[in-house]
Amino acid sequence: MLYKRVYEALRDSIAQGTYAVGDKLPTEAELSKQFEVSPITVKRALDLLRTDGMIMRRPRIGTVVTSSTPTASGTRIAGESDGGPSLIGCVITSFDDTFGNKVIEGILAAAGADTHVVLKRSGGDIAEEDACIRALVDAGVEGLILLPSSSEYIPPAALELVAKRFPVVILDRLFDGIPVSAVCSDNLAGGRAATEHLLELGHQTIGFISSASHVSSSDDRRNGYIHAHAMNHLPLENQAELRTIASTVPGSSETTEHDIARLVEFVEQHPDITGYVVGEYNIALMLREACDRLGREVPADISIVCFDHPDAFFDTRLFRYTHIRQQQRELGEKGVESVRRQIASPSEIEKGWLLNTSDASDDSLRVHLGCLPTIHT
Repeated sequence: MLYKRVYEALRDSIAQGTYAVGDKLPTEAELSKQFEVSPITVKRALDLLRTDGMIMRRPRIGTVVTSSTPTASGTRIAGESDGGPSLIGCVITSFDDTFGNKVIEGILAAAGADTHVVLKRSGGDIAEEDACIRALVDAGVEGLILLPSSSEYIPPAALELVAKRFPVVILDRLFDGIPVSAVCSDNLAGGRAATEHLLELGHQTIGFISSASHVSSSDDRRNGYIHAHAMNHLPLENQAELRTIASTVPGSSETTEHDIARLVEFVEQHPDITGYVVGEYNIALMLREACDRLGREVPADISIVCFDHPDAFFDTRLFRYTHIRQQQRELGEKGVESVRRQIASPSEIEKGWLLNTSDASDDSLRVHLGCLPTIHT
Protein backbone atom coordinates (compact mmCIF):
# COMPACT_ATOMS: atom_id res chain seq x y z
CA MET A 1 0.00 0.00 0.00
CA LEU A 2 1.48 3.37 -0.99
CA TYR A 3 0.18 5.29 2.00
CA LYS A 4 1.53 2.59 4.31
CA ARG A 5 5.00 2.99 2.76
CA VAL A 6 4.92 6.76 3.23
CA TYR A 7 3.59 6.37 6.77
CA GLU A 8 6.35 3.92 7.75
CA ALA A 9 9.09 6.05 6.17
CA LEU A 10 7.97 9.18 8.02
CA ARG A 11 7.47 7.26 11.25
CA ASP A 12 11.02 5.86 11.02
CA SER A 13 12.45 9.30 10.22
CA ILE A 14 10.79 10.72 13.33
CA ALA A 15 11.91 7.79 15.49
CA GLN A 16 15.51 8.14 14.24
CA GLY A 17 15.59 11.88 14.88
CA THR A 18 15.62 13.05 11.29
CA TYR A 19 12.60 15.07 12.37
CA ALA A 20 12.95 15.88 16.06
CA VAL A 21 10.12 16.79 18.41
CA GLY A 22 9.15 20.37 17.62
CA ASP A 23 10.35 20.21 14.01
CA LYS A 24 8.06 20.88 11.11
CA LEU A 25 7.48 18.20 8.51
CA PRO A 26 7.68 19.17 4.82
CA THR A 27 4.41 20.32 3.29
CA GLU A 28 2.06 17.79 1.72
CA ALA A 29 3.09 19.01 -1.72
CA GLU A 30 6.79 18.53 -0.86
CA LEU A 31 6.17 15.06 0.57
CA SER A 32 4.14 14.15 -2.48
CA LYS A 33 7.07 15.06 -4.72
CA GLN A 34 9.59 13.35 -2.42
CA PHE A 35 7.78 10.01 -2.34
CA GLU A 36 6.36 10.32 -5.89
CA VAL A 37 2.81 9.73 -4.75
CA SER A 38 -0.41 11.73 -4.87
CA PRO A 39 -1.28 14.34 -2.19
CA ILE A 40 -4.18 12.09 -1.23
CA THR A 41 -1.75 9.29 -0.36
CA VAL A 42 0.35 11.70 1.71
CA LYS A 43 -2.72 12.93 3.55
CA ARG A 44 -3.67 9.36 4.39
CA ALA A 45 -0.18 8.69 5.81
CA LEU A 46 -0.23 11.90 7.87
CA ASP A 47 -3.63 10.97 9.25
CA LEU A 48 -2.13 7.73 10.57
CA LEU A 49 0.79 9.59 12.17
CA ARG A 50 -1.70 11.97 13.76
CA THR A 51 -3.68 8.99 15.07
CA ASP A 52 -0.40 7.67 16.55
CA GLY A 53 0.01 10.98 18.36
CA MET A 54 3.36 11.64 16.65
CA ILE A 55 2.38 14.83 14.80
CA MET A 56 -0.01 17.74 15.16
CA ARG A 57 -1.39 20.23 12.68
CA ARG A 58 -0.88 23.80 13.92
CA PRO A 59 -2.61 26.74 12.21
CA ARG A 60 -0.25 29.05 10.29
CA ILE A 61 2.70 26.86 11.26
CA GLY A 62 2.19 23.49 9.61
CA THR A 63 2.60 19.88 10.66
CA VAL A 64 4.77 19.62 13.78
CA VAL A 65 6.35 16.52 15.36
CA THR A 66 4.98 16.01 18.88
CA SER A 67 6.46 12.64 19.82
CA SER A 68 9.22 10.33 18.61
CA THR A 69 7.17 7.24 19.49
CA PRO A 70 3.48 6.40 19.10
CA THR A 71 1.50 7.64 22.08
CA ALA A 72 -1.94 6.43 20.98
CA SER A 73 -2.88 2.83 21.64
CA GLY A 74 -4.51 0.39 19.27
CA THR A 75 -3.25 2.04 16.09
CA ARG A 76 -3.89 -0.19 13.07
CA ILE A 77 -3.36 0.36 9.40
CA ALA A 78 -6.55 -0.44 7.56
CA GLY A 79 -6.12 -3.19 5.01
CA GLU A 80 -2.66 -4.32 6.15
CA SER A 81 -3.96 -7.84 6.89
CA ASP A 82 -4.62 -8.61 3.23
CA GLY A 83 -2.87 -5.80 1.35
CA GLY A 84 -6.15 -4.57 -0.09
CA PRO A 85 -7.78 -1.17 0.13
CA SER A 86 -9.93 -0.37 3.15
CA LEU A 87 -12.16 2.19 1.42
CA ILE A 88 -13.31 2.35 -2.21
CA GLY A 89 -15.57 4.99 -3.66
CA CYS A 90 -18.13 4.24 -6.37
CA VAL A 91 -20.08 6.77 -8.43
CA ILE A 92 -22.79 5.34 -10.68
CA THR A 93 -25.27 7.21 -12.86
CA SER A 94 -28.28 5.14 -11.81
CA PHE A 95 -29.22 1.54 -11.21
CA ASP A 96 -32.21 -0.79 -11.40
CA ASP A 97 -33.05 -4.39 -12.26
CA THR A 98 -32.16 -3.92 -15.93
CA PHE A 99 -28.69 -2.49 -15.36
CA GLY A 100 -26.76 -1.53 -12.25
CA ASN A 101 -28.06 -3.67 -9.41
CA LYS A 102 -25.91 -6.63 -10.36
CA VAL A 103 -22.92 -4.37 -11.00
CA ILE A 104 -23.18 -3.16 -7.40
CA GLU A 105 -23.68 -6.76 -6.28
CA GLY A 106 -20.39 -7.66 -7.98
CA ILE A 107 -18.57 -4.71 -6.41
CA LEU A 108 -19.74 -5.64 -2.93
CA ALA A 109 -18.92 -9.32 -3.46
CA ALA A 110 -15.38 -8.54 -4.61
CA ALA A 111 -14.87 -6.02 -1.81
CA GLY A 112 -15.63 -8.62 0.83
CA ALA A 113 -15.87 -7.98 4.55
CA ASP A 114 -12.55 -6.13 4.89
CA THR A 115 -13.17 -3.35 2.37
CA HIS A 116 -15.76 -0.62 2.74
CA VAL A 117 -17.53 0.69 -0.35
CA VAL A 118 -19.06 4.18 -0.39
CA LEU A 119 -21.69 4.41 -3.12
CA LYS A 120 -23.02 7.63 -4.65
CA ARG A 121 -25.53 8.14 -7.46
CA SER A 122 -25.20 11.11 -9.80
CA GLY A 123 -28.55 10.75 -11.57
CA GLY A 124 -26.90 11.69 -14.85
CA ASP A 125 -26.14 15.23 -13.68
CA ILE A 126 -22.58 16.13 -14.70
CA ALA A 127 -22.08 18.70 -11.93
CA GLU A 128 -23.40 16.23 -9.34
CA GLU A 129 -21.08 13.56 -10.72
CA ASP A 130 -18.07 15.84 -10.24
CA ALA A 131 -19.21 16.79 -6.73
CA CYS A 132 -19.66 13.13 -5.76
CA ILE A 133 -16.11 12.30 -6.84
CA ARG A 134 -14.64 15.20 -4.87
CA ALA A 135 -16.66 14.27 -1.79
CA LEU A 136 -15.38 10.70 -1.92
CA VAL A 137 -11.78 11.83 -2.27
CA ASP A 138 -12.20 14.21 0.67
CA ALA A 139 -13.59 11.27 2.65
CA GLY A 140 -10.31 9.41 2.12
CA VAL A 141 -11.16 6.73 -0.42
CA GLU A 142 -8.12 4.93 -1.80
CA GLY A 143 -9.59 4.13 -5.18
CA LEU A 144 -12.56 5.11 -7.36
CA ILE A 145 -14.93 3.11 -9.55
CA LEU A 146 -16.85 5.39 -11.91
CA LEU A 147 -19.75 4.66 -14.23
CA PRO A 148 -20.04 8.09 -15.88
CA SER A 149 -23.10 9.54 -17.56
CA SER A 150 -21.28 10.30 -20.81
CA SER A 151 -18.42 9.04 -22.96
CA GLU A 152 -17.86 12.49 -24.43
CA TYR A 153 -17.18 14.26 -21.16
CA ILE A 154 -15.07 13.09 -18.24
CA PRO A 155 -15.66 14.95 -14.94
CA PRO A 156 -12.79 17.37 -14.10
CA ALA A 157 -12.40 15.72 -10.69
CA ALA A 158 -11.82 12.33 -12.35
CA LEU A 159 -9.38 13.84 -14.84
CA GLU A 160 -7.41 15.38 -11.97
CA LEU A 161 -7.20 12.01 -10.25
CA VAL A 162 -6.02 10.30 -13.44
CA ALA A 163 -3.27 12.92 -13.83
CA LYS A 164 -2.13 12.15 -10.27
CA ARG A 165 -2.18 8.40 -10.96
CA PHE A 166 -4.86 7.92 -8.36
CA PRO A 167 -6.50 4.51 -8.79
CA VAL A 168 -9.53 5.04 -11.07
CA VAL A 169 -11.54 2.48 -13.04
CA ILE A 170 -14.22 3.40 -15.56
CA LEU A 171 -17.08 0.94 -15.97
CA ASP A 172 -19.01 0.37 -19.20
CA ARG A 173 -17.51 3.42 -20.92
CA LEU A 174 -14.39 4.19 -22.95
CA PHE A 175 -12.60 7.54 -23.15
CA ASP A 176 -10.31 7.74 -26.16
CA GLY A 177 -6.94 9.34 -25.51
CA ILE A 178 -7.22 9.31 -21.71
CA PRO A 179 -4.88 6.91 -19.84
CA VAL A 180 -7.45 5.45 -17.48
CA SER A 181 -8.33 1.84 -16.71
CA ALA A 182 -11.68 0.59 -17.99
CA VAL A 183 -13.79 -2.56 -17.76
CA CYS A 184 -16.46 -2.88 -20.44
CA SER A 185 -18.77 -5.40 -22.03
CA ASP A 186 -18.07 -6.27 -25.65
CA ASN A 187 -21.04 -4.28 -26.92
CA LEU A 188 -19.76 -4.42 -30.50
CA ALA A 189 -20.05 -8.22 -30.45
CA GLY A 190 -23.42 -7.91 -28.72
CA GLY A 191 -24.84 -5.61 -31.37
CA ARG A 192 -23.53 -7.88 -34.11
CA ALA A 193 -24.99 -11.02 -32.48
CA ALA A 194 -28.39 -9.39 -32.04
CA THR A 195 -28.48 -8.34 -35.70
CA GLU A 196 -27.26 -11.68 -37.01
CA HIS A 197 -29.92 -13.50 -35.00
CA LEU A 198 -32.64 -11.45 -36.70
CA LEU A 199 -31.04 -12.11 -40.09
CA GLU A 200 -31.04 -15.85 -39.34
CA LEU A 201 -34.77 -15.62 -38.58
CA GLY A 202 -35.25 -14.35 -42.14
CA HIS A 203 -35.75 -10.63 -41.55
CA GLN A 204 -34.57 -8.64 -44.56
CA THR A 205 -34.88 -5.13 -43.17
CA ILE A 206 -33.76 -4.56 -39.58
CA GLY A 207 -34.13 -1.36 -37.62
CA PHE A 208 -31.96 0.01 -34.82
CA ILE A 209 -33.42 2.02 -31.94
CA SER A 210 -31.51 3.54 -29.04
CA SER A 211 -31.56 6.44 -26.61
CA ALA A 212 -30.30 9.94 -27.27
CA SER A 213 -27.48 9.39 -24.77
CA HIS A 214 -23.95 9.63 -26.21
CA VAL A 215 -22.15 6.77 -24.50
CA SER A 216 -19.62 4.36 -25.95
CA SER A 217 -21.73 1.30 -25.07
CA SER A 218 -24.62 2.52 -27.22
CA ASP A 219 -22.28 3.55 -30.04
CA ASP A 220 -20.62 0.12 -29.99
CA ARG A 221 -23.99 -1.65 -30.19
CA ARG A 222 -24.85 0.40 -33.25
CA ASN A 223 -21.43 -0.35 -34.77
CA GLY A 224 -22.11 -4.05 -34.21
CA TYR A 225 -25.43 -3.64 -36.05
CA ILE A 226 -23.57 -1.96 -38.93
CA HIS A 227 -20.82 -4.60 -38.99
CA ALA A 228 -23.37 -7.42 -39.15
CA HIS A 229 -24.85 -5.90 -42.30
CA ALA A 230 -21.40 -5.45 -43.85
CA MET A 231 -20.30 -9.01 -42.98
CA ASN A 232 -23.45 -10.37 -44.61
CA HIS A 233 -23.03 -8.10 -47.67
CA LEU A 234 -26.34 -6.38 -47.03
CA PRO A 235 -27.16 -2.74 -47.76
CA LEU A 236 -27.76 -0.60 -44.70
CA GLU A 237 -30.80 1.65 -44.73
CA ASN A 238 -29.91 4.84 -42.84
CA GLN A 239 -33.58 5.67 -42.41
CA ALA A 240 -34.02 2.43 -40.47
CA GLU A 241 -32.47 3.99 -37.39
CA LEU A 242 -34.06 5.99 -34.57
CA ARG A 243 -31.62 7.23 -31.95
CA THR A 244 -33.57 10.00 -30.26
CA ILE A 245 -35.40 8.20 -27.43
CA ALA A 246 -34.91 10.51 -24.46
CA SER A 247 -37.09 9.34 -21.57
CA THR A 248 -34.64 6.59 -20.59
CA VAL A 249 -31.69 8.99 -20.31
CA PRO A 250 -30.89 9.71 -16.62
CA GLY A 251 -31.95 13.23 -15.69
CA SER A 252 -34.15 13.68 -18.77
CA SER A 253 -37.47 15.49 -18.47
CA GLU A 254 -38.88 13.74 -21.55
CA THR A 255 -42.00 11.61 -20.97
CA THR A 256 -42.44 7.99 -21.98
CA GLU A 257 -45.70 8.87 -23.72
CA HIS A 258 -43.89 11.32 -25.99
CA ASP A 259 -41.32 8.66 -26.88
CA ILE A 260 -44.03 6.06 -27.52
CA ALA A 261 -45.72 8.49 -29.89
CA ARG A 262 -42.39 8.97 -31.66
CA LEU A 263 -42.02 5.19 -31.95
CA VAL A 264 -45.57 4.80 -33.29
CA GLU A 265 -44.75 7.31 -36.02
CA PHE A 266 -41.46 5.59 -36.84
CA VAL A 267 -42.93 2.07 -37.05
CA GLU A 268 -45.84 3.36 -39.14
CA GLN A 269 -43.46 5.08 -41.57
CA HIS A 270 -41.34 1.93 -41.97
CA PRO A 271 -43.68 -1.03 -42.60
CA ASP A 272 -40.79 -2.90 -44.27
CA ILE A 273 -38.91 -3.21 -40.96
CA THR A 274 -39.88 -6.50 -39.36
CA GLY A 275 -37.05 -6.87 -36.85
CA TYR A 276 -35.49 -4.41 -34.42
CA VAL A 277 -32.25 -4.26 -32.46
CA VAL A 278 -33.03 -2.13 -29.41
CA GLY A 279 -30.32 -0.67 -27.19
CA GLU A 280 -32.20 -0.95 -23.87
CA TYR A 281 -34.89 -3.08 -22.29
CA ASN A 282 -37.06 -0.09 -21.34
CA ILE A 283 -37.02 1.13 -24.94
CA ALA A 284 -38.08 -2.38 -26.02
CA LEU A 285 -41.08 -2.03 -23.70
CA MET A 286 -42.06 1.25 -25.35
CA LEU A 287 -41.54 -0.22 -28.83
CA ARG A 288 -43.84 -3.12 -28.03
CA GLU A 289 -46.50 -0.67 -26.81
CA ALA A 290 -46.12 1.32 -30.04
CA CYS A 291 -46.57 -1.87 -32.09
CA ASP A 292 -49.66 -2.81 -30.05
CA ARG A 293 -51.22 0.57 -30.85
CA LEU A 294 -50.67 -0.12 -34.54
CA GLY A 295 -52.15 -3.61 -34.30
CA ARG A 296 -48.78 -5.32 -34.88
CA GLU A 297 -47.96 -8.15 -32.49
CA VAL A 298 -44.58 -9.06 -30.98
CA PRO A 299 -43.23 -11.57 -31.89
CA ALA A 300 -45.84 -12.68 -34.48
CA ASP A 301 -45.42 -9.60 -36.68
CA ILE A 302 -42.37 -7.86 -35.25
CA SER A 303 -39.21 -9.39 -33.70
CA ILE A 304 -37.29 -7.45 -31.05
CA VAL A 305 -33.84 -8.14 -29.62
CA CYS A 306 -32.79 -5.88 -26.74
CA PHE A 307 -30.07 -5.57 -24.13
CA ASP A 308 -30.13 -6.15 -20.34
CA HIS A 309 -33.40 -7.92 -19.65
CA PRO A 310 -34.40 -8.08 -15.94
CA ASP A 311 -34.48 -11.57 -14.42
CA ALA A 312 -37.93 -11.50 -12.74
CA PHE A 313 -37.59 -15.16 -11.74
CA PHE A 314 -40.94 -15.31 -9.98
CA ASP A 315 -42.98 -13.45 -12.60
CA THR A 316 -43.93 -16.29 -14.92
CA ARG A 317 -46.30 -14.07 -16.91
CA LEU A 318 -43.69 -11.46 -17.77
CA PHE A 319 -43.20 -11.04 -21.51
CA ARG A 320 -39.59 -11.93 -22.19
CA TYR A 321 -37.67 -10.56 -25.13
CA THR A 322 -34.81 -12.16 -26.94
CA HIS A 323 -31.91 -10.26 -25.41
CA ILE A 324 -28.19 -9.77 -24.99
CA ARG A 325 -27.23 -10.14 -21.35
CA GLN A 326 -24.17 -8.28 -20.09
CA GLN A 327 -22.04 -9.93 -17.42
CA GLN A 328 -22.90 -7.17 -14.97
CA ARG A 329 -21.72 -8.85 -11.79
CA GLU A 330 -18.36 -9.54 -13.42
CA LEU A 331 -18.13 -5.87 -14.42
CA GLY A 332 -18.30 -4.90 -10.75
CA GLU A 333 -15.91 -7.62 -9.63
CA LYS A 334 -13.30 -6.76 -12.26
CA GLY A 335 -13.62 -3.08 -11.36
CA VAL A 336 -12.64 -3.79 -7.76
CA GLU A 337 -9.80 -6.08 -8.84
CA SER A 338 -8.44 -3.38 -11.15
CA VAL A 339 -8.56 -0.74 -8.40
CA ARG A 340 -6.63 -3.03 -6.09
CA ARG A 341 -3.95 -3.68 -8.71
CA GLN A 342 -3.57 0.04 -9.31
CA ILE A 343 -3.14 0.71 -5.60
CA ALA A 344 -0.34 -1.85 -5.58
CA SER A 345 1.12 -0.50 -8.84
CA PRO A 346 -0.06 3.06 -9.68
CA SER A 347 1.36 3.02 -13.21
CA GLU A 348 -0.69 0.00 -14.26
CA ILE A 349 -3.42 0.96 -16.74
CA GLU A 350 -5.78 -1.75 -17.97
CA LYS A 351 -8.45 -2.07 -20.61
CA GLY A 352 -10.67 -5.06 -19.87
CA TRP A 353 -13.55 -6.47 -21.88
CA LEU A 354 -16.24 -8.96 -20.94
CA LEU A 355 -18.22 -10.84 -23.54
CA ASN A 356 -22.02 -10.87 -23.49
CA THR A 357 -24.46 -13.75 -23.40
CA SER A 358 -27.50 -14.06 -25.66
CA ASP A 359 -30.78 -15.42 -24.41
CA ALA A 360 -34.26 -15.72 -25.84
CA SER A 361 -37.90 -16.26 -25.02
CA ASP A 362 -39.84 -15.53 -28.20
CA ASP A 363 -38.05 -18.19 -30.26
CA SER A 364 -35.69 -21.12 -29.82
CA LEU A 365 -32.40 -19.20 -29.61
CA ARG A 366 -30.08 -20.48 -26.90
CA VAL A 367 -26.67 -19.17 -27.84
CA HIS A 368 -23.92 -18.53 -25.32
CA LEU A 369 -21.34 -16.08 -26.59
CA GLY A 370 -19.78 -15.51 -23.21
CA CYS A 371 -16.60 -16.83 -21.70
CA LEU A 372 -14.58 -16.03 -18.62
CA PRO A 373 -13.59 -12.34 -18.51
CA THR A 374 -10.16 -11.50 -19.83
CA ILE A 375 -7.95 -8.48 -19.28
CA HIS A 376 -5.96 -6.93 -22.14
CA THR A 377 -3.12 -4.58 -21.31
